Amino acid sequence: AVPVLWTRVMREDQKQRILMIFDPTIDPDGLDIRYQTRISTSYIKSGGLAGQGLYQGTQTQAGILPAQHTDFIFSSIGEELGILGCVAVLVLLGAIVARCIYVGVKSGNYMNRLICVGIAGMLICQIFINVGMCVGVFPVIGLTLPFFSYGGSSLLTMFLAAGIVSGIHMRPAPDANARYIRPKYQKRAYIS
Repeated sequence: AVPVLWTRVMREDQKQRILMIFDPTIDPDGLDIRYQTRISTSYIKSGGLAGQGLYQGTQTQAGILPAQHTDFIFSSIGEELGILGCVAVLVLLGAIVARCIYVGVKSGNYMNRLICVGIAGMLICQIFINVGMCVGVFPVIGLTLPFFSYGGSSLLTMFLAAGIVSGIHMRPAPDANARYIRPKYQKRAYIS
């Protein structure tokens, strides 16, 4: 399907956005296709190791980068909290992913295991794409950073997914709770 999508469906600017990762001659000054990527990486560079301070980022407070509270929140974190803040965000998100996988592995039901691992996979992909987009190794596609970006549908989806994982963790395997639903069969002695 990729050749059909590439030749018949995608517009030229969408193709350029993907090709710019591999071809440095496309918009070398960063004024058109590379604009958001150039500004995003400058946010992270200006933060240094410890950052400029929360709500003290010069570029973040000026609002230079479009969608800095949604798609490019990682860049804003990089400017205000520095590399240490970025690492802390990635550690927190990694802990959420690890907990999803742990709940899935400990679940006695195979379907629950698949759901938990699927949610963990969704989170991993979204984290890699968003961070890669902010540092310039993935094309800018407008994907939010889970639990950190401001966005109604994204935040709602992340909390629903976390609720599903929590629900799976709260309910034991079907065999373990079946004894509460159906009492154990006991033979009765009949007196005749």
